[in-house]
Amino acid sequence: MAENIEPMKEIAHEITYRRYLLSKDDAKYMFKDINIAEYIVLHYMCEQKEKDSIYSDKIYLSEISEKLNLPIRKTSKLIREMNGKNLVEWDHDGNGKDGTYVTITEHGMKVFEETDGRLREFYTRILEKLGKEKVVELLQLMKEFDSVMRTELEQMEDNNETDD
Repeated sequence: MAENIEPMKEIAHEITYRRYLLSKDDAKYMFKDINIAEYIVLHYMCEQKEKDSIYSDKIYLSEISEKLNLPIRKTSKLIREMNGKNLVEWDHDGNGKDGTYVTITEHGMKVFEETDGRLREFYTRILEKLGKEKVVELLQLMKEFDSVMRTELEQMEDNNETDD
């Protein structure tokens, strides 16, 4: 029985450590003016702007919350911080009951483009060294891994709720 526990201990640590290093190393060079969550929001906003010409500037807080897999309260805090950095502006439809939406500022667009350029340059070099096939396979495995982890975490949370 102890044989099964020890390798899992090492695997659990290694996975946690690798995820930490990935975030830490990216953040050091790539994310000078914004953090990873802010980058994801700005990327999503730019992506939506390209896709939807009618509502191109409006991204609702609920959409961002869903994209980041965060509760509205935490998403609201993040957007408030981004607003303080002049990356985005936010407003309400109607009298505020119809939804809160966010628009990217000119400064936000500039910061996003600079950060995105650094990321593209960095990951282009990584792709050249590892090869496209390995990177695509890694990304597919990471998506699958994240999905399984999310399901397991949800089950743990559900079990905790029923234990109370």
